[in-house]
Amino acid sequence: METLVAYAFHRPDSAVRAAEGAARVEAYYAGIPKLGGHDGSTHGLHLWGSADTLWPAWQQTGNVRVASVHTPVGYERVVGDIAPADAPGPLAEAVRRTPEAFLELAPPFTMAVLDDDRLELFTDSAGVGRLFQVRLPDGWVWSNRPVAALLFAGVPAAASPRGWAFAAACGWFMGDSTPYEGVLAVPGATHVVADGKLRRQTTTRIEPSTLWLTDTLDEPLPDLTDSVRRLSPAGPTPPEPATPPLPDLIDHALAWHRQSEGLAHDLYAPVPTEGREVTVAYGTYYPADLLTVEALPLHAKLEVFGRHLETALVPATGPSEAARAAVAIQIEQVLRDAVRGGIEDAKMLDYFYLVERIRRGSMAGAVSLQLLPHYVRAAFANAVPAEQHTQPLKRLPRPRRVADAPDRDRIESLLLAVEGFDERALSTLWAASVAGASSSAAEATLRQALWRATFDLHLTEVNNHLPEQIRPLAPPPRPTNGPQPTPRPHRNRLTKAFARRHTAAKRTAPTD
Repeated sequence: METLVAYAFHRPDSAVRAAEGAARVEAYYAGIPKLGGHDGSTHGLHLWGSADTLWPAWQQTGNVRVASVHTPVGYERVVGDIAPADAPGPLAEAVRRTPEAFLELAPPFTMAVLDDDRLELFTDSAGVGRLFQVRLPDGWVWSNRPVAALLFAGVPAAASPRGWAFAAACGWFMGDSTPYEGVLAVPGATHVVADGKLRRQTTTRIEPSTLWLTDTLDEPLPDLTDSVRRLSPAGPTPPEPATPPLPDLIDHALAWHRQSEGLAHDLYAPVPTEGREVTVAYGTYYPADLLTVEALPLHAKLEVFGRHLETALVPATGPSEAARAAVAIQIEQVLRDAVRGGIEDAKMLDYFYLVERIRRGSMAGAVSLQLLPHYVRAAFANAVPAEQHTQPLKRLPRPRRVADAPDRDRIESLLLAVEGFDERALSTLWAASVAGASSSAAEATLRQALWRATFDLHLTEVNNHLPEQIRPLAPPPRPTNGPQPTPRPHRNRLTKAFARRHTAAKRTAPTD
């Protein structure tokens, strides 16, 4: 995937700072070729990635430089019938003139345009193309990779308490939070203009409720088949072979952190080389008693839907009370945004699903036509189903247990105290995993805790690419007030109690 970095500095040494920052980025992402770059007097733009695409990721015409991340399916709707190799410049000119036209492009797609010292950045309608920003005392840095933004800015990487509180409780980084302190996600449908000559910066955004809930009766859905074929005549490019899971979970978690930069993981799956197409499943969060809830007054409906989402997203055991509260507040805020946009039925749950789970909790790679505003508006125009069909319960397979990993002793030491998780609850879940008595939900919580614990190791790797004088001090020793790691052949009292209970349950279980 391409690595884009744009900046707006307001000091005379900006070119020197940019050269140093670009060198740090290149050292960290070793082996990725530089496609282009330019440093103005105060503003600049750089791009690394592959040149083996029909859509040029970097193109320069005169003083105008255009950098693209992903490919813009549907660009013909904006600039007409132009070959992909010639289209970045006209597309940049069109969306600079009419920023709303950028929303005609299928997500994911991010574009940056540098014209002398005037920098403009655009995010797709759903925000899944990803753009992050770092605020500095004398400027800004933007990138589609959080680590690249920090390294370019020369800012030490640190964990974001707010972001990891969300991740501990629901599994992703809600709102504009990220895993990194000082790095914020730029929302979808956003246009940033940083003008160096005028020393002015403006940010405009179209709210999702305005974008997705516009009353457009009988709006025809765009047919983008020809655009897809033009940009990928041989069909979707097969992904590069994924990195197979490493034997030790800690090492494999670090490999995931290097690839996704803390944003997503599956500790038992190979590390993907790129994201995948996002599939939208409306009704994902609808409750079984939907008809009953729909009959309630709006204020009661909001409360019931909010509690339902909390129950669906937050594990019963593991996350701290502060993490639970943070997720509850964010859920209420998004649902109220939906109501302010005119949604008063169960579609507010779909709105939450799109704004949070899809936009912030997925790794988009391939084009996702379902996320075009036309398709979202068509889905919201449909009536809420009158009945909810629940699937019969299936017996879940035995979960893969974190305590069965070869590096179990190292994992246990990391899980003694993890930000965003209750220490006692985590100790209980770990004991159950060691005893072989843990549930799938408990194992998911342990994996999420391990994801947070190994993030600190990832931060050390990142900060090693900073000058020694600005690297953060070595982290303090891990707390020792929790239970100590136990040698593998032995089990503590809590573990033995779980084992005895699990064995007794097996003996008393009815046989067929």
